[in-house]
This record gives sequence, C-alpha cells and structure tokens, in this order.
Amino acid sequence: MLTGYADVQTALSAVNEGNIFRFLTKPCSKETLAGALTEGLKQYRLITAEKELLEKTLAGSLTVLTEVLSMASPAAFSRAMRLRRYMSHIAAKLSLANRWKFEVAAMLSQLGCVTLAAETIEAVYAGQSLSPAEQALYDSHPKIARDLLRNIPRLDSVAEMVAHQNRPSTTSSDMGNRETAEAELGAELLEVTLAFDNLVRSGKSRTEAAHRVGRQHKGLDPRVIEALVEIEPEDREKLVRSCRLEEIASGMTIEQDVRTAAGLLVIARHQEVTPAVILKLKNYSGKGLIQGDIAVSLPQAPALAK
Repeated sequence: MLTGYADVQTALSAVNEGNIFRFLTKPCSKETLAGALTEGLKQYRLITAEKELLEKTLAGSLTVLTEVLSMASPAAFSRAMRLRRYMSHIAAKLSLANRWKFEVAAMLSQLGCVTLAAETIEAVYAGQSLSPAEQALYDSHPKIARDLLRNIPRLDSVAEMVAHQNRPSTTSSDMGNRETAEAELGAELLEVTLAFDNLVRSGKSRTEAAHRVGRQHKGLDPRVIEALVEIEPEDREKLVRSCRLEEIASGMTIEQDVRTAAGLLVIARHQEVTPAVILKLKNYSGKGLIQGDIAVSLPQAPALAK
C-alpha cells in the first residue's frame, strides 16, 4: 500500500485488516517501490510453493495409506470404497463445505483394520458373531486409525471423524468450534453410512435400508436418507469381461473377489487395478495360489454429443 496518510491507525488497519505485505508512504522513491514489489512477488511464490507442496504431500500420503489398506486388508478396503461413495453423494446433497474431508474420512475409516486378522474382518463384514476378545480388538480400529492420521497435517478433524464413527456424540478435541462441529457431523454421517452398508450387504434394498437407518437415527436430516435412496447401483455403465492375468492393466476394476484355493481373500471386488495390485496378483499366480481368468471392468466411454 502506497499512501500519503501515514498515521499509525491507518497503518495498523492496512496490515491487520487488509493483509498488506508492505506499507509505503509518499513520497516514495522508484527504488523503494521496486524493492517492495520484488519482495512481494518472492513472498507470493514462497506461499504458493508451500501450499502446492503441502497439497501434494497430503494427496500422496492419502494415496499411500489407501494402497496399504487395499494390500493388507482387501475386505476392509472394499468397504471403505463403498463408504466413500455413499459419503460423496451425501456431502453433495447437503452442499457441505470442505466436502473432501468427509470423503477422505470415509475412505480412511477402515484404516485401523490393518492391525486385525483377515478372518476377523471377513467375519465382521459377513455379519458373523465375534468372540469377546475379537470384538474388543475390532472395536479399537477407529482409535488406531486416528493415531495414524494425526501425523498428517490438516487432517485433525478427519481423524476425529474416523475415531468416533461408532460413537459420534462423544467427539471431543482441542479443535476450534467450527472444526469440532465438522468432526461431529462427519462422525454421525460415518455411523449412518456404516449402518446403511451393513443393511445393504445383508440383502436389504437401498430404499428399505435407508428408511431403516432414518428410523434408527432420530433427527437425521431427511436429505441424507434421500441421498442414500438415490445412489445408483454400483454396476451401472460397466462393461464386465474375463481377462487373463497378463491382460489386466491399471485403470481397470476387479469385479470379483479373488481368492486362493484355500479361501484367502487376495483382492476384493471393486478394487481399482494399480501397479501394486498387478504385482500382488502376479506373485500369487507365480506361486500357483490363484488360477483362471479374472472378471474386470472399464467404465464405458461417454457418448459423443450429437
């Protein structure tokens, strides 16, 4: 800011309320003005580079975490992808700010399951009963995920959403009021999508499952129920075909549970194919643990406008 009003109050207002980088008073030499402009550009580039680095670091960290989950616990990853799909539709319906946080919370909600035995996770998702010891271990997975996520900048509220996905009303932290409210809403929506997923997986229709969830959660925004009912079936616009292992490529989607002859889940249905997935399939195939073609899909190309 270049001004002839050089009183202290004007300077304070400019800096505190106008985010002014430099405050110059008239008369001002060309050299002083040029130096201020140069320093301002340097500061802008520094902030922009830092923001870009932070965003890329965050995106890369999330990619690594989801990839680890998909490799270590295919069943947990499959559920996380379904929850992300539900949450994305709900967040759009509610026009939520910071929509990405709610989707990331859904995507990473099962991250703590990497510490559990595969048999325990599959039993839970199949609706089977667990022993008291197994149930206690399973109940701890949200807190384990929170402890992992707390190490990533900008994910405080996401970590709280995940930690309290089974008890949203108990959410508490040292965050500000806005972030705390955001975390509580995210935890509640996670609890709702988890209940919805359990019902759908047990054979209930989307409509029946959504309305049952609505009855169980009094005071739930009716738009949440509408969003769950409106979710399109997962197989819409998919062209499914069988592929030999050597034909499978990144970008495809696995459309079946890939298991060993002994029944061990290697890749869960709806897993997107990545280089790590291909390597895992080749390793199991090389040991003779999986055989035969695998059902995969590619989204249909959009129709050309007429």
